[in-house]
Amino acid sequence: MSQKSKSIWPLLWVMLFDHTSLNITFPVLTFIFFDTQTHLFTPDVSSATRSMWYGLCIAIPHVVNMVMTPILSALSDMLGRKKLLLFSIAGAFVFAIIAGSGVCLGMISLLLLGRIIQGAFSRTNPIAQAVIADISNTQDKVRNMGYLQVAISLGAFIGPLLGGYFANRYFFQTLNYSLPYWIAAGFAAISFLLTCIYFKETLTTFPTAQKISQLNWPLLKKLFCSRDILWVSLVLMFSQVSWSLYYQFMPPLLKMLFHFDTHALGIFVGLIALWLALASAFAIKFLQRYCSLQQMLSVSLYLILLGLLVTIAAILLANKANACIWFAAIPTAVGDVIAYSCLVTLYSDRVPQAHQGKVMGICFVIVGLIWSSTAILGGMLLSLNPLWPVLISPIGMMICIVLMHQKSLFIKD
Repeated sequence: MSQKSKSIWPLLWVMLFDHTSLNITFPVLTFIFFDTQTHLFTPDVSSATRSMWYGLCIAIPHVVNMVMTPILSALSDMLGRKKLLLFSIAGAFVFAIIAGSGVCLGMISLLLLGRIIQGAFSRTNPIAQAVIADISNTQDKVRNMGYLQVAISLGAFIGPLLGGYFANRYFFQTLNYSLPYWIAAGFAAISFLLTCIYFKETLTTFPTAQKISQLNWPLLKKLFCSRDILWVSLVLMFSQVSWSLYYQFMPPLLKMLFHFDTHALGIFVGLIALWLALASAFAIKFLQRYCSLQQMLSVSLYLILLGLLVTIAAILLANKANACIWFAAIPTAVGDVIAYSCLVTLYSDRVPQAHQGKVMGICFVIVGLIWSSTAILGGMLLSLNPLWPVLISPIGMMICIVLMHQKSLFIKD
């Protein structure tokens, strides 16, 4: 086994525990805002008000993330990947403690403060993607990006299962829905220790003191003005419109329309992550044998569209097609992780090795912009009707497919 192959494993373990920590609390958010037993609101608060607060709460980390991620990603090109990973994981620990206190005490201000900290300091993904770029050969990059998504997705699978199970089973009268947050803090602490002990720095060339004093904004501007980067960015942007509307607003829809409890909702969200993990582990490697990167991207976009349309059909049939909602999550999740891995690889291939952190920062600015915008928009639509956010989700994917067919308008062969 090559040195490069060996160096990926500590990162994968760190990301597994980090994303288990971050995802434990996601399915619980639906019940924190919409269950009448929550400490955050009195029982007479309307569903419309709860929906607006829910949209704001899920938007905040992405808004803050748009500002902080490019800075942290660029700093990882200057100060090293390990230092920034440790800083980000410590942010996840602080988020869990503060947000958990807010939920337990019924203080929405503390919960929102925790979400601000989460958005500012607990984003390890772009740094991890830069690590993959550091250690990968050109032919291995998309596969290794897929392996990274396996670790992230497994964390996103385990986390919601734990969160859904522990949300109201133990000490509920005292802790309300806060127990998953304390468990999340424990996983963040494990991830921090693993990074300290096992993760080795992968940035081999550190810039001079003169270069550290600037973030090279002209390069970022040049990247944004590149026609092929613009095309990749547009496809990423509209694909994330569809995925974020689906992922953020299926949980409240399932609670309101299908009456899911915390355990069932945790299983649903966890299974989505399991499909992400399986696709990252096997589907990407399989498709790479027979398809170009562009062909893989095209297949993945059609899979997402198929899953969204089947989901909508099942929702409109209500309880008559409950099982279809579970099955439709498979192509939606599989398509998303393949599309994202392809798009991140396209970003990485277009910049020098010394600027991998910066370009991953651009990627996450776009993701943060879309997820925050759809969170606010979805919260407003949710206050009108729980169906609307998911009903409009295929629009972004349809635009992506048009962009695939009109690529020549951006990139000349």
